[in-house]
Amino acid sequence: MSRKRIASLIAVPALILGIVGAAVAAPSRVARTASSPAAQVRTAERTLLRATVDGDTQTAGTLLAPDLQLINVTGAAGTRADDLATIGGQVDFVKLDPISPITVDVHGSIAVARVKLHFKVAAGDLTLDHKGWITDVFEQRQGRWQVVWSQSTAIPNDEDLFVKSLQPSS
Repeated sequence: MSRKRIASLIAVPALILGIVGAAVAAPSRVARTASSPAAQVRTAERTLLRATVDGDTQTAGTLLAPDLQLINVTGAAGTRADDLATIGGQVDFVKLDPISPITVDVHGSIAVARVKLHFKVAAGDLTLDHKGWITDVFEQRQGRWQVVWSQSTAIPNDEDLFVKSLQPSS
C-alpha cells in the first residue's frame, strides 16, 4: 500500500473524529454558559415550586437544606421538617405560578432568588387565592444549590381589610 493511500486512510477517520469531537464539545460549551450559577438557582427555584404543587417531598427535600429556616406567609417561623410536612399534605398547593421573572443575585456560594407568585392553596375547607412574594437564600453545598432561608410574603387582596386586621383589637 502506498504512503499516500495510508495517509488518506488515517486522515479521513481523524477528520471525522475531529468534526464529531467539535460537535460534541460545542453543546457542552453552550451548556456551561446556560448553566451559570444564576441559571442553576432559577432552575432549582422552579423545581422547588413544581415539587411543592405536586406534593413531591422527595424532590423538595433535596432542595431544602437540613438547617433551613423559613418564615411562611402567616409570619410563623418554621424548619425543613415543617415545610416538608406542609408540602406533603397539610396544605394543598393548587397553584404557585410565577407572575414575574425569577430574579437571582449570586455572591460566590450564596444566591438570593426572588419571585412574585400567584398562590392558590387549600387547607381543609378553606381555599386562598392571592398574590405574594417568595425570597429564598440558596447556598451551594457539595455542588448543589439548597435553600437555607426562605421568606414568603402575601400581597393582600383587600388592603383596607389588611390594615384593619393589623389594628389592635378592642
